[in-house]
Amino acid sequence: MSQTAPLPTPVITAFDRFGLTLFFAVVLHALVILGITFSTDLLKKPALTQTMEITLVQSKSDSPAEEAQFLAQANQQGSGNTVETDQPVAPRQQQIATPHKNIGTAPDSSPAVMPRQQTQQARQQAIMTADRASKQSTTRPQSARQQAKTPTASQLIARSLQIASATAEYEQQKLANKKQKSSKFITASTREHKYASYMDAWRRKVERIGRINYPEEARRRKLTGKLVLTVALRPNGTIYSIELDQSSGNRVLDDAARRIVRLAAPYAPFPDNIRAETDLLHITRTWIFQSGNRLTSR
Repeated sequence: MSQTAPLPTPVITAFDRFGLTLFFAVVLHALVILGITFSTDLLKKPALTQTMEITLVQSKSDSPAEEAQFLAQANQQGSGNTVETDQPVAPRQQQIATPHKNIGTAPDSSPAVMPRQQTQQARQQAIMTADRASKQSTTRPQSARQQAKTPTASQLIARSLQIASATAEYEQQKLANKKQKSSKFITASTREHKYASYMDAWRRKVERIGRINYPEEARRRKLTGKLVLTVALRPNGTIYSIELDQSSGNRVLDDAARRIVRLAAPYAPFPDNIRAETDLLHITRTWIFQSGNRLTSR
């Protein structure tokens, strides 16, 4: 008998291990990257479940339905005026038309739904009424308080007039007191040396300016006349006021006299002896526009 030689033992080299490891690594990375998943749900057939709709009915039938397609609290063969079709139709409550007192109510409204709708509407109306009452109670005191605090236009005008009147009265009283205490009135007949000296220097300056700025219209028309002016001076020599006491009868001459007095300003400041006694010096003089374009004073 011949003996069978033993099969050689397969030798697994390092290259074989490296190749196998590389294969599994490639497969694993492909599963992770491509998101390949296996599901057995696709192999399952969807289970067919039988369902039956449940409806509420009020009318009853003595005999049960042979082939019922719906569930209800009582037996019923169906009701209503639906046209017969092959599709099953749920039984509906038989509706009986009842007279409605309210014109806006639909005659085919369901009796079971109407009380619930009316209850919801009544609840909403009560909430809106309470909300409106609370808003009115909060806004009325505020509006009344605002009306009490905010003055009207007539009140503002009356208050402004009162303030203006009081201010004008105060200024007039202040000016009157100032005139009584610190005003000095001098005329051409004044004999006191300090006032006569100041007035004479003031007169000469006005006459010089008047001859230089003699009114052109008066020169052309050869107008003559005389007028009386009272000029009030401040201690620094500036003009406080000019008043026409007596007109010449010609507006051209009256306006020319005022303009000449303003052109000659400012005048010399008060000397210390006059400044110590008065704050306003009123000088009253008669001014004469003579022929030959001359302006003199007396």
